Amino acid sequence: MMTSEIIQLEKSQIDKASEILASAFHEDIMFQHVLPQKDKDKLIYGMWKTVLRYSQAYHSTYTTPELQGIAVWIPPGEFPLNPLKFLLMGFYKILFQVGLKRIKNFSLFTLLEKYHKQDKSVPHRYLLGLGVSPLYQGQGVGGSLIQPILERADKEGLPCYLETDTDGAVRFYQRHGFEILRTGEQPVQFWTMKREPKAN
Repeated sequence: MMTSEIIQLEKSQIDKASEILASAFHEDIMFQHVLPQKDKDKLIYGMWKTVLRYSQAYHSTYTTPELQGIAVWIPPGEFPLNPLKFLLMGFYKILFQVGLKRIKNFSLFTLLEKYHKQDKSVPHRYLLGLGVSPLYQGQGVGGSLIQPILERADKEGLPCYLETDTDGAVRFYQRHGFEILRTGEQPVQFWTMKREPKAN
């Protein structure tokens, strides 16, 4: 059972945290759809590094002292993400490496953003990403990582929102109070989920 304390990710830990997220998402369906198989792991690492650099300003990315996993949250009022800022944080390098033929596959993220806007127009906390090192999966790390923001959202009276693409993840989030909002099959299977604040 997970017992380690939960802390905010430091800027100096971004490279190592990106490696952990890349290993956690090695077989992720969305990344497999978007990215070429050649250099896939390197590109997943680059995408997560961009996400972590982007999210540093919000001080709501959590890990453990041993970097067993990472939870990336976007606070209320900061969605949709700023595309120019995201590009400047390094995403332009990913697009260049992916190449023109596969850039169209990134329309998946545009679709998810559209559904996000439709599903949650009110202020909310957005779980942009949660990944646990394969060495620590199944030990309660993921639940512990998201708990601080779930508790904070309850105190604030704010809902939470996320997207995921596996049945196992859906069941995990349901155990933590999330409900399915939307399911999709194209271009890949995905779910959008919400969690309403619990009364204190």
